[in-house]
Amino acid sequence: MSSIAACFASGNQNAAVRHNYLKILALVWFLAAAVCAQTPQASPEIKRPASQSTEEEIGEGEVLHISANLVSVPVSVISRQGNYVVDLRREDFRIYEDGKEQLLAHFSNVNQPFSVVLLIDTSGSTAPFIEQIKASAKAFVDQLRAADTIRPIYFHGEIKPLTTAGINDRKTFDAAIDRMEPGPINMGTRLYDAVEFGLRAVKPVTTRKAVILITDGENTWGKASMKSTLREAEESDVVVYTVQYGDFVPQKYLQQLAEKTGGRYFRGGDATALRNSFVQVADELRRQYVLGYQPNEPERAGVRKIKVKVARKNVTVRARASYTYTH
Repeated sequence: MSSIAACFASGNQNAAVRHNYLKILALVWFLAAAVCAQTPQASPEIKRPASQSTEEEIGEGEVLHISANLVSVPVSVISRQGNYVVDLRREDFRIYEDGKEQLLAHFSNVNQPFSVVLLIDTSGSTAPFIEQIKASAKAFVDQLRAADTIRPIYFHGEIKPLTTAGINDRKTFDAAIDRMEPGPINMGTRLYDAVEFGLRAVKPVTTRKAVILITDGENTWGKASMKSTLREAEESDVVVYTVQYGDFVPQKYLQQLAEKTGGRYFRGGDATALRNSFVQVADELRRQYVLGYQPNEPERAGVRKIKVKVARKNVTVRARASYTYTH
């Protein structure tokens, strides 16, 4: 009987413990609910579908992948007297894409630093001009300011960068130019490959950028093509200046390369003409405005026409006329 009483007392104690445990547990739940009610709930993460890249066929074996959120347009404004107009402000410019005015998201005025890739053709056919080309290239450095840079690259059947990046030091540049040599005639000329290399070499640069191409305009072999390099130049924000030396018929490719990027084509028949070409290029680069805008129709791929207008009479506006947009 005493053992039964002990068991009964033990059962009562266990029931009491369970009862206290349930009360504590209910209190914890109540406090937790109160805290959660006062704590802001994290908004659910919205997962957006990854953007789909569009591939556009350009030619056999050539496919471009381009992402362009900001269209950058270098602009030169020249008076009727042939002088650069350098006192324009942001509100003086209007830019149109396919006839529709675009909102300017970026504006930079003249006298900004620039970076140049200097592409020099030293194929066998250029041997008679090589010393003139070297002297003219060295003279271009005289036009540079402290923040400007230039990267010299020469090419024939091979593409040979003379520095790993843009430089500004005169002695370093002269020493690099002196290392240029004419290529063997049997190696040919990879003009289109060199243009492709130059465009991609200057692409990461954040300052104003340009490619200056000195060549007789002959391409004999290579992977890139006339069509692919014109397309890549048109899609870039690089201005290309082409200087054709020698007494050759003007090359349509060199003219188109300059025209499509808002640059200029020069004939450099002799040393004086070559030197003057470099002076004019440096002068223009320092006096360019740069306009930037985000296209109103980012989903539409293809060629888009650009028109820049300024609130100034009797001036000429020089800028690229179109670009190719892919997404």
